[in-house]
Amino acid sequence: MKGFLLPPKSKNMKPRNLNTLNDSNYNMVKKTRREALTVTRLIHDILVGQLSIPLRQIVNDTTFSEYTDFKRPDLLISEFEFDQETNNQKQFVENLVAYSEVKDNCSVGDTEWKDAINQGERKSKKLKLPYFIVTNCKTTIFYNSTTGKEIKLNNNPIREFQTIDIFRLIKNRLDKDKFLDNIRTNVDSLSAISEAIFNKKLWELATIYRNINFKNNQEKIDFTIGFVSLKFFEEKEQIETKKDRTKIYWTECSDENESKIVANLSEYIGRLERETNFTEFKDLMETVKVNISGEAGKNPLIDKVDVKQIYDVITSMGPLHGTGFDLFGAVYEMFASSKEKKDFGEYFTRRHYTHIFSKLLLKGEIVYNKDRRFKILDLACGTGGFLTESFKVLKNNYEVSKTLDKDAIKFLSKECFYGVDVREENIQRTKLNMFLVGDGHTNMFVDNTLRPKQKWKNEKYDYIITNPPYGNGTIKANTDAISSNRTEIAFLCKVLDLLKIGGKACIILPDGVLENPTFGVLRKWLLGRCEINAIVSLPKFAFAPYTKEKTYALFFTKRSENETKKQKNPIWIYIIDNDGLANSDKRFPTKLRNNRNGWLHDEISGWVNTKGEEKEGILEGGWLGHDDDGKFVTWITEKGEEVKMKKVMFLPIKNLFKENYFNLLPEYWLRPYEPRYITKKELEEELKKIIGS
Repeated sequence: MKGFLLPPKSKNMKPRNLNTLNDSNYNMVKKTRREALTVTRLIHDILVGQLSIPLRQIVNDTTFSEYTDFKRPDLLISEFEFDQETNNQKQFVENLVAYSEVKDNCSVGDTEWKDAINQGERKSKKLKLPYFIVTNCKTTIFYNSTTGKEIKLNNNPIREFQTIDIFRLIKNRLDKDKFLDNIRTNVDSLSAISEAIFNKKLWELATIYRNINFKNNQEKIDFTIGFVSLKFFEEKEQIETKKDRTKIYWTECSDENESKIVANLSEYIGRLERETNFTEFKDLMETVKVNISGEAGKNPLIDKVDVKQIYDVITSMGPLHGTGFDLFGAVYEMFASSKEKKDFGEYFTRRHYTHIFSKLLLKGEIVYNKDRRFKILDLACGTGGFLTESFKVLKNNYEVSKTLDKDAIKFLSKECFYGVDVREENIQRTKLNMFLVGDGHTNMFVDNTLRPKQKWKNEKYDYIITNPPYGNGTIKANTDAISSNRTEIAFLCKVLDLLKIGGKACIILPDGVLENPTFGVLRKWLLGRCEINAIVSLPKFAFAPYTKEKTYALFFTKRSENETKKQKNPIWIYIIDNDGLANSDKRFPTKLRNNRNGWLHDEISGWVNTKGEEKEGILEGGWLGHDDDGKFVTWITEKGEEVKMKKVMFLPIKNLFKENYFNLLPEYWLRPYEPRYITKKELEEELKKIIGS
């Protein structure tokens, strides 16, 4: 048998009837069995099911006594599979990335927890690991083996198990500095950590929701987001040192009595609506209040026992402020139906794209300069995905360059970010998402981007990043090049109008804008006003099931207010074939890796190698520099099939002329369609097959 092991039976002990045991022995056996069941669930549900750690790399309840000299370690995770038949204990232990003591039915800081810490300090040193973990399967804490202090990630306490990438990263950093207690990760790893943990908690909520008859998924989604936002408000007040100890907050709602928790939460919501600017999220908070307390003589939808369970799950989420992922997007992904996802797609861009495109657009913004204020705008902000990711990228860059001072925080929080959307509910979503990422919600406007009325329209912007709506509209694009009511073209022209000279933009566009012969004059006009830096082709299913429109990311720098001669520099074009999700409607994560732990089916995500070193994704690593020089690139599909095609090149401007309609489609230049002509005989044979069938 390979894989994790159940508790071994002693060779010298024969099975006995539990009735013959005294109370002490009976309780010991009962406890051992309960802990074994708890650990088994932890392995299957969390480590394997949610964090995707290979089952055969996890071992529990086997002695390994020769490596610790006393007692067995409870849980070990290694780079190598454990094989009981070959008994490769030495190889398994020499390549450990994590070790945990598991204590069932204990609390943080009690006698059993302290005993687990003592064991962890001793065993981890014997196992030559610089850290260890203690968990009661509800709360999980990482400790430095040398200092005994709790380890933090980006100044945040760790309260959950992590992916194997993060285990590697922690081990790598502590091997270099054994006294390190706070581990800084880059912006990619931070996203993966926070979103993975949040999704785990959403699964726990989904289990509780099975007992609740929400009238529809939208009510379930709003209830979840509203409940989470109540916890977040307290975090924000604490960070800004504004918490008033005389008033009720999230923490004060806790109580062993379920009825009291419901009453406390209702009082807390009422206070937020009366006394704070959080009242702008009143609709979400009222959804929580009505469902847990009832209204107009009606019984509450949610039983008080379930309310307490929901409260406890959200409390265990850990810090939400500054996590930097799209809260609304994550909740919609979990709870929305296929039809709702398609409707939601009108204002939702998948996070892994908002992240990488924000990062590429802002590559030059490394150091905060108090004498250079700049503005970032999203003209169709939806849930705020591009803005939250841009906030996170800049904050990370400033932290790395050690320029994130109070003035920089104020700049990011109050001055830098602008968002516009025609839907009021979307602006609410964006504001809450910006609150969660670390603020920056000040300049968000409900307005018609193409017929603006509010003050944002009078500004010029240094950066614009947006995924506008597509299709026929009622407003003509503001250009003399062509006459068009296409909404995406009207947005493209609006981006040009609002950019400063030298300003940079990233806009997601459908394929017609880049190849439709009707728009050839528009493309020539664009080449005269801009320096097109890059065009990135996204997979067909990039936004499925929200939409299946074939899309492209266009990056450009504004050169002039008027049309001039075409740009001279070549355009970097790249085709993304694999983004880490299955190329189908279902879009499940493929998680294929090579022997260095790099992604085999993901060109846009960063990764952590087997040495615990953080690495850039393929797209970012080659950005505006890599050229395959006309050669074929080989990659592996999600089905394990090998493919060879051209992916990247610098497109010379001299190749663009009237006869090819200034075609800017990457596939046109990298993978031109070549029809296969068949002979008359082949045609006759095909017809026979069809008729015969």
